[in-house]
Amino acid sequence: MALHTAPRLPFVGGLFPLLACLVASSVFTATATAYPDAPPLGRTGAPTENTCASCHGTLNDGLGGVLEISGVPASYIPGQTYTLTISLTRTGKSRWGFEMTSLRDADDSYAGVLADISVYTGKGTRQSKDYIYQTNADGADGTYWNTNNGPVTWPVEWTAPAAGAGSVTFYAVGVAGNGDNNADSGDPVYTTSVTAAEEVTTPTTTTTWGWIKDHYR
Repeated sequence: MALHTAPRLPFVGGLFPLLACLVASSVFTATATAYPDAPPLGRTGAPTENTCASCHGTLNDGLGGVLEISGVPASYIPGQTYTLTISLTRTGKSRWGFEMTSLRDADDSYAGVLADISVYTGKGTRQSKDYIYQTNADGADGTYWNTNNGPVTWPVEWTAPAAGAGSVTFYAVGVAGNGDNNADSGDPVYTTSVTAAEEVTTPTTTTTWGWIKDHYR
């Protein structure tokens, strides 16, 4: 997709529109359609998905930007709820955005339930997959505008799927913007992923001392 520099846009809901691609569904010559409350979905870098680098700067430029998903268990217990944290940092940047989903490794279908638990995040669905992302819709600035260098963080809850889903991978994309309201090379894009295996429990049988005495005299 050809890249165009979008003009400076007016305030929307008291805030400038967030970086296009994390807030824009399309970019046209000399204009950008902005969505400050929710980014276009399906840009996490997961299998079959693009990233926000189609509108923004270099993908994973190796210049010190760090996107992380913390709190993911090495092995999840089916049905259990976990609190995860997405964090993003990059020296010289001052506005931030992200998007994340969770998919089964077996078939890349949506796995578990992601919950929007913060005024800084929102939730949307695309092609039967849920996504969590930064938002301004709940009365707080989820882009952390003027937070220089980071790190910035967004909390997320994830309830693991029922037994038998197998391993699950969390995919996330982040944009570290320069705050000039243009989707351009000044907004590097980062991706990350973390995998959690399904915990396999060993069946146990309850017993009593009476049963043991009866069988091991």
